Amino acid sequence: MNKRKETSVLTLNLNPNRMFFISDIHGDLDLLKKALLTVKFDKEDVLFILGDIIEKGKDNLAVLDYLMYLQTKYQVYILAGNCDEVLRYIIPPVDKENFFSYLAKTKYSIIKEMASILNLDLNKIADVDEVCTLLAEKFKKYYDFVDSFYDLIILNNKYVLVHGGIDDINNIPKYNEGLLKYDNFYEIAKPTPYYRIVGHFPVVNYTTKRPCNNPIIDNYKKIIAIDGGNIVKLSGQLNVLILINDEFSFLYVDHYPKQICKKDIVTPNTQPIHLNSYLDKVYYKGEKIGDFYICYDKNGNKCYSYYTNVRIDSNGFFCYDATNYFMPLKKNDRYSLIVKAFPFSIVKNNGYVGLIDTNLVINDEL
Repeated sequence: MNKRKETSVLTLNLNPNRMFFISDIHGDLDLLKKALLTVKFDKEDVLFILGDIIEKGKDNLAVLDYLMYLQTKYQVYILAGNCDEVLRYIIPPVDKENFFSYLAKTKYSIIKEMASILNLDLNKIADVDEVCTLLAEKFKKYYDFVDSFYDLIILNNKYVLVHGGIDDINNIPKYNEGLLKYDNFYEIAKPTPYYRIVGHFPVVNYTTKRPCNNPIIDNYKKIIAIDGGNIVKLSGQLNVLILINDEFSFLYVDHYPKQICKKDIVTPNTQPIHLNSYLDKVYYKGEKIGDFYICYDKNGNKCYSYYTNVRIDSNGFFCYDATNYFMPLKKNDRYSLIVKAFPFSIVKNNGYVGLIDTNLVINDEL
């Protein structure tokens, strides 16, 4: 069976009062609802979902149910992401080794949700194809719904919506894989006459100074990257890009408890740095302090990476967010506490992420 999908393109001309763009929900129903409630989404608006709706989060089926409901009441257009393609790749015949490898490294998956509903123990199945055939039969509406997602939307002849990225709108690939998974797109891509709005790659990966999860709006390259790293990043958030009269703005929602700063916190951030192994060579000298690994950039600048953001194996040392940025705060600032650790805690303020001395963190959640 050929599991490749030919690229599905939708061309739209719309002029609502407001348009909203959300990507990389990753099975997080609570944040999706919170985001739409925060922007007061209604029937006069248009909502675009830019893929990676499922996988990695725990409410994958519920998110699909909710989106199916929204499409009956509101103007909602949905694009496919590479994570949404998981259902296509478990239509038999299925590679047994890859099937079990995927389940082993994925804590939450729509496959595990469906199996649980059917009381199937995926660790004990003998015939993978038989089980996947059963899942496709019992949950056909979800397969069909995901299969209906577009791969590319051309909006008002000036905005191109795609999950991963596209280099040239005049050269759309026959199959959708390259549109859905395009790592480092913002860094690689060249300017075009039209805006490309993308998800897929958490925007914090592009940060080299203060770590930030807010959308990147680049009016030179005409690229808007909106993946806030929800679920996949320790400090992640769900971004909502807002378009009103061809002007962009945004807001975000997240799950982190909020606190009030009790006094001014002044920090010596002369050269804030953010490192990650996606875009940088990160050096590790075997040093650790409390819950943090100490690593260095090519110039010898010291950064701290929380232990869950680190992988050390036979291939080397990999960190997926390290910084030397200590968050300056003013008395009565409201900030998010990402994780309380030792000797530093990770906090977020207006989408920016940094460290503070844990002794300054209060225990009272707002």
